[in-house]
Amino acid sequence: MKAGIFTVTIEKIVDMGVQQTRHFKLVFDPSVNFDFDAGQFINIMVPETPEHKALKRPYSIASPPDWKGYLDLCWKRIEGGIATNYLWQLKEGDKLQIQGPLGRFTVKQPLPKTIVYISTGTGIAPFRSMIYNLLKKGAPCEIWNIFGNRFDEDILYKEEFEDWAKEHSNFRNVFTVSRPKTWKGENQYVQHMLKKYIPDPRDKHIYICGLTNMIMEVQATALEMGFAKEQIIYEKYD
Repeated sequence: MKAGIFTVTIEKIVDMGVQQTRHFKLVFDPSVNFDFDAGQFINIMVPETPEHKALKRPYSIASPPDWKGYLDLCWKRIEGGIATNYLWQLKEGDKLQIQGPLGRFTVKQPLPKTIVYISTGTGIAPFRSMIYNLLKKGAPCEIWNIFGNRFDEDILYKEEFEDWAKEHSNFRNVFTVSRPKTWKGENQYVQHMLKKYIPDPRDKHIYICGLTNMIMEVQATALEMGFAKEQIIYEKYD
């Protein structure tokens, strides 16, 4: 689908975790058919104010393509950030302009034997879309979701991913929390989880999404393990 500009309605806003992260459900007019590929993003159009010019900011679509009529997005508030401060002022029922679909951070074909998704924080957004899409289509590959967060409460969509793992024997979650309170699971950084759970690089693709430092650390670890650059696909969130 060619990118365009659309007006959507904010149908739902949900506070998630302790790091000022919110889930937004954006609904299209019934006449709009918005087609996209899992992993793509949209731009949020921030209107001009006396303090700043009009601008746009990219956010990954967190819902899969076959959930028609709306998009899910999750945003973390950035201190002093013009876009997220604008979004935080909005309420359910408000209108928002978006541009999309955009981006090429999508699943490579042909599928390998194993796909490993590695993310931290809101970097999980495009992977929620990709993973559901692959599972719904019955993809024969093994799928791993290695997801890192600082605190116990910050594991976005945790119950949803756990339910998918119960329903699909080829899907596994590895949640890791670096600053645990009551968390008893993994507590190392995501690159250590890669070494622990995915020791053999053969016939695998790694997708990474998050902040640049994390991506570079995971990539360095993967290369040390014997992964080729062609096996590593990433999208930066800063």
